[in-house]
Amino acid sequence: MARRRDERGGDRALDAGARVSDERLRFAYAIAIGALFAGVALWRHDLVLGAAQATAATLARGGAERGRVLAEIVLFAGILIGAWKTIPAAANPAHDLAVLVIASAAGFAAEAWGTRLGLWTYYTWERPPLWIVPAWPLGAALVERVAARARERFGPAPAGAYRVAAAAAFSICAAFCAPWRASPAAWAGLAAVAAALWAGADAREEFWPLVVGFGAIVFADGWGTTNGCWSYYVAARPFGLARGVIFGMAFDAAVVVGCLRLARRLRA
Repeated sequence: MARRRDERGGDRALDAGARVSDERLRFAYAIAIGALFAGVALWRHDLVLGAAQATAATLARGGAERGRVLAEIVLFAGILIGAWKTIPAAANPAHDLAVLVIASAAGFAAEAWGTRLGLWTYYTWERPPLWIVPAWPLGAALVERVAARARERFGPAPAGAYRVAAAAAFSICAAFCAPWRASPAAWAGLAAVAAALWAGADAREEFWPLVVGFGAIVFADGWGTTNGCWSYYVAARPFGLARGVIFGMAFDAAVVVGCLRLARRLRA
C-alpha cells in the first residue's frame, strides 16, 4: 500500500512538473511574439509614427471615417491578440523553428514576386517591404494551430473536399494573374502555387489548414487593403477590393499550406 501511494505521489509530481514546464514554454512563446512585434515597431518606428499621426487626424475629423478607423483598430488588435494567445497554446519548438525559417523565406519570395510583378503594391513602395515578412511565419503558425483544433473537433475531411478547395484556390490565382500571361515570372509563381497545393499533399489532412488559411487571410487582407497598407492592381475596378482580397485569400493560404507540409517533411 505504501509503495502504491509512493507511485501515485511520484506520478502526481511528474504531472505537476510537466505542467510547469508547459507553462514556462507558453510564457516564453508569448514573450518572443511580443518581442517580435516590439522589434518590428522599433525598427520601423517611422512607419508606426506616421500611422499613428494619420489615425489621430482621421479620428479628429469624425464622421464615417472615424468609424472605419475604429473598426480597423479593433480588427488589427484582434489579429495580434489572436496570434499572441493561440500560438503559445501548442508550442513545439523544433517544428515551429522549421516553420519560422521556411515561412519567412517563402513569404519574402512571395512578396518579392507579387510586388515586382505588379499584382499588389505597398504604400511604402518597397518591393518587397521587409517589415511584412514576419507576418508570414506568425500567420502559418496561427493557421496550423486553428486547423489542428478544427481537425480534432470535426475529423479529417474527405479527400475530394481538399481537391475542390485546392482547385478553386489555383483557379483564382491563375485568373488574377491573367494580364501577365505572357510573363515567365507569372508562370513561375503559378507553378510554385501548384506545387504548394499538390506536391505530396495529404488531401484528407490538409483540407483544414487550407480552409482555415482562407478565413485568416480574409481578415488580414481586409484590414490591410481597407486602411491602404497595400492595394491590389484591381483596386480601382468594379468590386476591386473584394477581388483583391479573394486573390490574397487563395494565394496566401496556398503558400502557407505548402510551408507547413515542408516543415512536417523536414521534421519527419
